[in-house]
Amino acid sequence: MWGNAVPDRAEQQELKRKAIIRAAAKVFSRRGSQGAKLDDVARQLGVSAAALYRYVSNKNDLILACHEEAMEIADRALTEGTASGRNGLEKVQLSLRNYLVVMMAELGVPALILEENVLEGPEAERIYALRDDYERRLRGLIEEGRRDGSILDLEPKVAVFTLLGAVHWTAKWYRETGVWNAWDVSDAIIEIATRGIAAEPERHLSATLNAARRKDARPTHPKEHSA
Repeated sequence: MWGNAVPDRAEQQELKRKAIIRAAAKVFSRRGSQGAKLDDVARQLGVSAAALYRYVSNKNDLILACHEEAMEIADRALTEGTASGRNGLEKVQLSLRNYLVVMMAELGVPALILEENVLEGPEAERIYALRDDYERRLRGLIEEGRRDGSILDLEPKVAVFTLLGAVHWTAKWYRETGVWNAWDVSDAIIEIATRGIAAEPERHLSATLNAARRKDARPTHPKEHSA
């Protein structure tokens, strides 16, 4: 339409659905999926609850959509990190950093991931399968790092659970209205979390928030502010 300057009806529908998912993720982060209602999501968007039913059937449908969106972000970040990293450790770092920064900037925080037990119905099995595949691929990067010498000789599954725990726990304390932006927080968390698996960790931390603690600190590379 108009040389693609104006989204067509299908694209408009998808944009609205994405907006609903983002609003829902933020509401669920604050109130928990059990305590939140569709009315809360509608108020977040400034629309009526009835308007939401054009895009989602019920709260479980919306919870599933949030999880699916999170897995799409995770998959995209992992693919980009795998293609960009020079070794196993760097691929893990880039994959997790990109995942966390987009989750924080677009979905608020990955709080809903901590409540996977609320998923119901046959669609839940598809989400579990996506999650298991993501963790398997991440373990593969840990294994790659063990082989190339960038990661310590450790149990890949424990390493992945530890790293994802650090990433997802951000939901408990990060607020997008705070003084720290999503990129700097993600950079600092991933630098600290992956230091424990690095075969040869750097002497000094270089992430903006970490390096700021040192008087002689200078950023080693420019930072992109995503939030």
